[in-house]
Amino acid sequence: MTFDIIGFDEGQALLDWNDLGAALTKAHNLPKAEIADTLLYRETDTLLSRAAWIEGLGLATKAATIFPDNPAQDKPVVNGAVNLFSDDTGELEALIDFHLVTKWKTAGDSLLAARHLARPDSRNILIIGAGTVGRSLREAYGAGFPDATFTVWNRTPEG
Repeated sequence: MTFDIIGFDEGQALLDWNDLGAALTKAHNLPKAEIADTLLYRETDTLLSRAAWIEGLGLATKAATIFPDNPAQDKPVVNGAVNLFSDDTGELEALIDFHLVTKWKTAGDSLLAARHLARPDSRNILIIGAGTVGRSLREAYGAGFPDATFTVWNRTPEG
């Protein structure tokens, strides 16, 4: 069995916010995903496994670790990987960097929703939070609303 391994930088180079919006629109028209979560704990650390199956598209399992003490070691609190499996054979097709999927799926779905809900003449966008997701939202919305003015609010100045 061979499968693709897609790291963050490699995936970033291949993705485009507007193309992702079109792909997400098609995906949201497929049958609803069957989803199940498993959580395991060790003191303050957590392992989340989320499995999803969309008929006609495939299966995915996201494994995420949440280690709150990691910043003391200059490491991210959340890490993980996403496994993609064939809908036809169940074979592993790809192993994808968790941070890549989180960035593009989260901000991509938000952009898709904004395009459906915002007035066509919307030009002012407020992003609350300047962390990882906030930066991803700014990037995505910049592609989707290129003429907009952005305001970012964060609870701390260092954001």
